[in-house]
Amino acid sequence: MELLVGLAVGLSVVSAALAWVGQTLGSMVRQHRAWQVQQDLRAIAQPLQMEIRRAGAYGRPSQLVWQPGASAGTGAASATATGTGTGTGTGAGAGAASNPFTTLGVTDAGTTLRLSRAIDPNVVLPDASTEVTFRWIDGRLDQTVGGRFQPMTDPALMQLQAFKAEIQSTAHLGDRACADTVLSRTVQLQIQAHPTQDVALATSASWSVHVRNDRVAGGCP
Repeated sequence: MELLVGLAVGLSVVSAALAWVGQTLGSMVRQHRAWQVQQDLRAIAQPLQMEIRRAGAYGRPSQLVWQPGASAGTGAASATATGTGTGTGTGAGAGAASNPFTTLGVTDAGTTLRLSRAIDPNVVLPDASTEVTFRWIDGRLDQTVGGRFQPMTDPALMQLQAFKAEIQSTAHLGDRACADTVLSRTVQLQIQAHPTQDVALATSASWSVHVRNDRVAGGCP
């Protein structure tokens, strides 16, 4: 009887210890998965914010204001039918270039973000290398690389439940009737994700990214 009682007590202690070890290991695994999701969100936040900040970048920004080789002034003369001549002096300079990299918008209810920027100063027109698109599809986030979509996240490890981008613009008007209007833009991002193995460990993150290159619209003719 004493042996049976001892065995029963020993089995109870071992069972309780094994249950405690199992709960501890399960908790550690869940914490690791939650930490991994947070790390993955931080990893995709870096390229997202970097590309958004330089949206509208022009490889030769000085040409948007002034063209090199402009002369200080030229004189022009015109004559009327009666032979009376008049002279005028005008400051002639090469006109400033217009920035073609103005794309910044969202489609598909905010799940697709498109922008354009020029990093190479030799690229002056939009092409596949200057167009960047982020899209949420099939539980992952894709980014265009060389004109083709490449996955930024691995659905086998993390599922993106939601992705939404929203653009907020603030207009700054000039002090003249036909002055330029400067638009400062901010992109609001919201992401929700969870480990593929555990839906209950959903994590959300949001960022507010200011676009460094303001957009100029209007102006005097």
